[in-house]
Amino acid sequence: MGSPGSLPGLAPRPRPGLACCYLLALLALASACYIQNCPIGGKRSTLDMDVRKCLPCGPGSKGRCFGPSICCGEELGCYMGTAESLRCQEESYLPSPCQSGQKPCGSGGRCAASGICCSSDGCGLDPACDQEPTFS
Repeated sequence: MGSPGSLPGLAPRPRPGLACCYLLALLALASACYIQNCPIGGKRSTLDMDVRKCLPCGPGSKGRCFGPSICCGEELGCYMGTAESLRCQEESYLPSPCQSGQKPCGSGGRCAASGICCSSDGCGLDPACDQEPTFS
């Protein structure tokens, strides 16, 4: 026999309360604010936060991280993929963004040392990062 209260040969009717729950769940998922599409000021907004300095690295912690394997400092130059830059991998696990260097240079990079421009992808020579302007 079928379930109590049902007639033989007929399919059980869906419950209206269960359909309402499904509709509410679908609406909640459709209007969720994910990291990529949140409005300004929404969840995890980084525009309202102050950007902190990246972690110190290198000998005597005299450098700053510029990427997951890049450590640069005025007195040090740059270390890429070496033991001195290992600490920079920790930056990937921190929730807030950071910024090293003062002056923007290249394609989205910042001056890391005299004549060197670094982004999180790598470093290169850039005359915009020369400390002493050359007059010719």
